[in-house]
Amino acid sequence: METLLPFLGKHWKEIAIALLLFVVSFFWWQDHNGLVNAYDASVESYETRIKDLKESYKRETERKEAALEEYQEKMENLEDEYSEYKNNIVEVKSERIQELVRLRMENPRQLIAEIEERFHFEYIE
Repeated sequence: METLLPFLGKHWKEIAIALLLFVVSFFWWQDHNGLVNAYDASVESYETRIKDLKESYKRETERKEAALEEYQEKMENLEDEYSEYKNNIVEVKSERIQELVRLRMENPRQLIAEIEERFHFEYIE
């Protein structure tokens, strides 16, 4: 102990610098570890966000495809209904023409009366 005190008294500046260097190194090491941990946390967060975005995109694509299929099915149904409606109109029109032709041949006076009633024409001979 007797030799230690004169040594400390003579080299106290170097010892203080060494202690300060150790303290600064320790705090730098802690700061570095904090930065590394923060970086790792942000990387994990970004990876989670990317995963969630990919899942969301996948769900949205599936919904889009389902909506497109539903649309196509409805369009096919509408086209079928329209085709059936057109065929019915052609059939009704054909029947009506045949009825009017038959009426003209069998009873022209009744045809004249129907035309006058429907179109408000007056028949002149």
